[in-house]
Amino acid sequence: MRGLAVSDIDIKSGEIVISRRLILSPSDPVFDPRFRPPLDTVIPWTLAYRGPWLIPYASIPFDHHRGIGEQNLFRCLFGRDSLIIADFLGARVPGLRRGVICALGEAQGENFVAQSEEEPGRIPHEVRDAGDERAREIMAKEGWSFPYFGSVDSTPLWLKALSKEALEEPGLLDIQVGNKILGERAVLATKWILARLNTPSALIESKRSNPHGIKNQYWKDSGDSYMHADGTLVGEGSLASIETVAEVFDALIGAAQLYLLRPYLDWPLSGDELIQLAHKVRLKLIEHMWLGDRFALATERNKQGQQIALDSQASNQGRLLDSAIFDGPDWVMYRMVIAEALTDSQLLGPAGLRTLSSNHPSYRPGGYHTGSAWPMDGIFAGRGLLRHGFLPQATALIGRTVAAIESIGGFPELLRSDAPLHGWVSSEVIDIEGAADGFGNGFNRIVQPPQMIQGWTVAAYAWAQDHRQMWNRW
Repeated sequence: MRGLAVSDIDIKSGEIVISRRLILSPSDPVFDPRFRPPLDTVIPWTLAYRGPWLIPYASIPFDHHRGIGEQNLFRCLFGRDSLIIADFLGARVPGLRRGVICALGEAQGENFVAQSEEEPGRIPHEVRDAGDERAREIMAKEGWSFPYFGSVDSTPLWLKALSKEALEEPGLLDIQVGNKILGERAVLATKWILARLNTPSALIESKRSNPHGIKNQYWKDSGDSYMHADGTLVGEGSLASIETVAEVFDALIGAAQLYLLRPYLDWPLSGDELIQLAHKVRLKLIEHMWLGDRFALATERNKQGQQIALDSQASNQGRLLDSAIFDGPDWVMYRMVIAEALTDSQLLGPAGLRTLSSNHPSYRPGGYHTGSAWPMDGIFAGRGLLRHGFLPQATALIGRTVAAIESIGGFPELLRSDAPLHGWVSSEVIDIEGAADGFGNGFNRIVQPPQMIQGWTVAAYAWAQDHRQMWNRW
C-alpha cells in the first residue's frame, strides 16, 4: 500500500518495530483535496461553548472517522492550542480570543497538586470533563487528573493574549471570572512566571511533578522531540526550549502594560521592573543558546551543573521572529540568521517547514516532532518573516505550506516532509523498541496519522488566506 511504502523510510537501521497498524486507508476521501470543506464550513465545526465562553477544540474528527480512536484524540479545550487558534483567526471570529482567555482563566491553578501538575497561577494545558471517554482513558493509564496543567507555555501565551485584548478594551480586566477578576488572574499568572524563572538557567524549564506527566512541556511535547546534535535525547527536569523564552519575553512586556492599566493590584514587580526582567530573559537566551552563527534548539544542564546547548536546527527557532524579543536595530543579525535558516533546504521542504532539519541523525520524514511539517508551525514562522520584512522568504515558506494543505482533503495536524505531494500523510501508527515516549511505556511511537481536522491548521490556513496579499507578491 502507498502509505506503508512511504513510512518505511521512517524506520532507521537497527530499530526493532514492535507494532505497526494501518489507521487510514489509502482510499479514504481525506486524501482527495476535492473533499476538503471550505473554511466557512469547517471553522464553525471546531467551535463550542464552555459555559458562556466561546472556545475552539484542538481537533475534531470527520463524521466517517468518529469510530477511529486515533482520530478522536483532542476534542476538548487545550490551553496552548486555543490561544494560538484565537490569535490566528482574529477578526474572523469576534469574541473568540476573549472567550478563550476567560475559559482558561476560570480553570487557572490555585493549589499545588502533583497529580494534575496544578500550580497557583498556572494556566491549564488540557481541560476535559470527568465524563470524557478520553479523560477516563488517560486517568487510568497515566494517573492524571483534570484539568491537567503540564505545559509551561500556556501561561505566558495567555498573559500575552490578555494584554493584547485589554489594551483594546481595558474594562476586560474587571470582568469576574470564577472567584476573581481577570486583572487579579493576570497578577497570579505573572507571579507564576516569576516563580518558574527561579532556576539555574534563569529561564522557565520543563519539570514535571507527576512522574507519568508530560516530560517535555512545550509545544513539541513528545518524548523524543528534544535532542543534541548527535541524537542524544535530553534528560529530565532542566530543559528550556528556545521559543518559550520568546513567549516569556512577550508575556513580561504584556504584564508591564497591564500594570499600567491596573497599578493598584497586587503586582509582584512594577511595570519598569517587569520590562527590565524581560530584557534579562532575552540576554539569558543569547547566553545559553546563541552559538556564534546560529541558535540552538534549547538548553539543559549536565550532571556537573553546566548549561549545554542543544545544537540542533529545528522549526522552534523560527518562532522568535513572531515575537517582539528581537525587535529593533540592535538585533538585526539574529533576525537575519533565523530567516536564512528557515529557508535553507534542510529545514524548508516540499510540504513546508520541517520540525527538524533533514541532515540531523534523528530526522524522520514522518516523525511527529522529528521531521514532519506542521502547517501551524510554518505559518507562525512565515508570519514572523513578514513581520521583519523578509518577504521572499515568507512567500517561499507560506506558499509551500498553503499548497501542502490544499493537496489534502482536510486540515491535517502535520504532513510528511519528504513525500510526493499527492495528498500523502502518514497512514500508520508505528511503535519501536525504546522508552523515548517520555511516559515509561517501553516503546517509542515514531509515526502516527495526523488529526485530519486540526484546529490550529484550520486557523493558520485562514490567516494565510486573509493575508494573501502580504505574502503572495513574489
